[in-house]
Amino acid sequence: MRFPTRLLHTAVLFPVLALAGCHAGPASAGEADRIAEVLPIRTGMKVADVGAGDGEWSLAIAERVGDDGHVFATEVDESELQKIEREVQRSGLTNITMVFGTQEESGLPDGCCDAILLRLVFHHFIDPSAMLGSLQRALLPGGHMAVIDITPQGHWRKLDGVPERGGHGIPPDDLIREISDQGFELVARYDDWNGDPDRFCVVFRSKSPQDP
Repeated sequence: MRFPTRLLHTAVLFPVLALAGCHAGPASAGEADRIAEVLPIRTGMKVADVGAGDGEWSLAIAERVGDDGHVFATEVDESELQKIEREVQRSGLTNITMVFGTQEESGLPDGCCDAILLRLVFHHFIDPSAMLGSLQRALLPGGHMAVIDITPQGHWRKLDGVPERGGHGIPPDDLIREISDQGFELVARYDDWNGDPDRFCVVFRSKSPQDP
């Protein structure tokens, strides 16, 4: 099944909370390989990059899933989607769809993804439970979701409207609890992600109907 390369959903913009704020690019091959390993990403898979920023990680994933796979790059700011579209056009890749979402809804179609990546994005969510519900509907049963985030940074800018967690970021135990409470199963936790003691990665699995 082929998807359009540009899919914009009618939505309300939240420009002050554009999810690209913490993305550090360009995507390093080493971290991209680690992400592909922990999700795990294979040729032919459908993967969502939620809060895709400039699209550097979407492009890295698109190369790994190949022509038979597909990547959904989501953002809440249309200007970011336009940046991604320009990068996609320059790359020549045809297996990326841009998706316009909100703080409560990812904009992803139900059952569209084998895997989801949230890189330095989760702590931006104003309503984490609503967004997790949207991601759960998008993720196929048994699919994996990797959440890379950062421990609270008191010297970073304050994010208006997000839950207070001691600074810009989220403690890993809080992230695990919030996501597990929404029905995701914890698979693995990686501290000192990519050599940074403040960053971590947690992998979850969407439960299958036959799971207890």
